Formats: sequence, structure tokens, C-alpha cells
Amino acid sequence: MFNPRQVTDDLLVRYANSKAPTVVLLCIHGWTLDHRSFERQLPLTEHGINLLTFDRRGYGRNSSPPDTDLDLSDVHHLVLTSDLPVILYGVSQGARLALRYAQAYPKQLKGLIFQGGLADSCAFDPSSEDEPPLAQYRRLAQSNQLETLRDHWAQHPLMQAGLSDKDTAILREQLNDYQGLDLLTPATNTLFSSPKSERETLDVPMLITVAEQDSKQRKFHAESLLRSRNTSALRSEGGHLCNFSHHEDFNRDVLSWIRTLGL
Repeated sequence: MFNPRQVTDDLLVRYANSKAPTVVLLCIHGWTLDHRSFERQLPLTEHGINLLTFDRRGYGRNSSPPDTDLDLSDVHHLVLTSDLPVILYGVSQGARLALRYAQAYPKQLKGLIFQGGLADSCAFDPSSEDEPPLAQYRRLAQSNQLETLRDHWAQHPLMQAGLSDKDTAILREQLNDYQGLDLLTPATNTLFSSPKSERETLDVPMLITVAEQDSKQRKFHAESLLRSRNTSALRSEGGHLCNFSHHEDFNRDVLSWIRTLGL
């Protein structure tokens, strides 16, 4: 289980510590989910890895207005105050944010794990059928039809692929806490934008997840990142949330990669 710790007035972190830690895995969750989406990574604490995560603004138990700049400022605070080396791990929207942070502060990290996200340097078509219909969801949120939004999103391939009925029921508990605040007041993301030249020269060791059942564009973005320097691939038979559905294989591969970093 994760333990809570109040770090600042606006930042409540959840942590799980190893008995003999050598590194911190700082986890950033994806859209509509929260810190609980990393509960199946808790076995990593048996191998010298501390887990640290938090509910981003507007998600889970965090009722603050959505603001991805402030989310990443929180990440920066946690990185700077860590007594151990930090590997940043982001899933979906969290992966995009993690990549932006690594672009801004590459020397602060020992590594980056990127799962199911979109890279700013790659083209993206939001109207693709296997991507979330955000315009539709925004209309539902604006008309206070949150339960309809949750029901529809819970059946989307990104929330279903590779997951068992038990898995989807657990994730639905997290989804029930989603209030659609980001759809009512779009989050800002200006402070951590990087020019293309910087994006292409990022030199942080990266583990890029390529999930077989993820969306076509997200797999393309992952494969594109694999052409960067100092990258390794974690290939999964699962989908967008393979860290949850195929957690044993995922954790094994993450641990193996961390060991290659000498941690």
C-alpha cells in the first residue's frame, strides 16, 4: 500500500519505500486516473526501488484546478528534494509530461520511462477512432453528464485492451473520482515546452514502452522515440495500461533496465 505524506499545502504524495533503496521511481499518472494506477508496481520495492507518486491537480483526490505546469513544478520539487537518484516514469498523459520535464531538466534524472504517451515532436491526429473523443467528452462535462462520460471512456480501447474484467472494475473505481475539471478549464502547459532542437538532442537514458494493443499513433510515437540516443524498448503484449494488465512482465523488464543503469 502507498502511504500519504503532505509535502506542501498543495502536494500530497503517496510513497512506498524499500528496506535498502538505491533509487526513486517517481510516477506520473495518466488522464482520468490517479496514484492508485501504480499499485501493481509496489513489488518493485522488494528490489531496492522506492515508489513515489501523487494525484495531479484535478484528478483523484486532488481538487485543485488542473495545471500541468504546476504538476511539473511539483515533480521538480520532488526531484530536487530527493536523497536518492530519480527515474521519472509517466503513463499516457503523464508520459508526455515526464518527457517535457526530462527535456527541461535532463541532468536531474537518472532515467525516464515512457509509456503510452504522445511526444510533442511527432504529429498527432486527435480525431483518430482509437483515440479518446475529447470534443465529445468536453460537451458531456459541460452539460454535467459526467457519468455518461465515465461510462463511455471506461469502454474505450485505451481503457480496455489487455485488461481483465477484474482489472477494469478496479480502474473504474478510480474513474468514478474523475470530475472532468480539465475539460471545463483546460490545463496550461507553457513553462515546460521545448524547441524542436532541444527535443531531438535529449540525452537521458530512456525505456520506451511499446504495447501491442495500444493505439496506432501512440505506438508510432514510441517507435519514433526509440530512434533517439540511449533508448531501450520494453515490448508488451498488453495495451495502453500494460503496467496494470501485464504488471509482472512489466515490472521484471523495468527492474532489468534499471540494473543496466548501475542502480
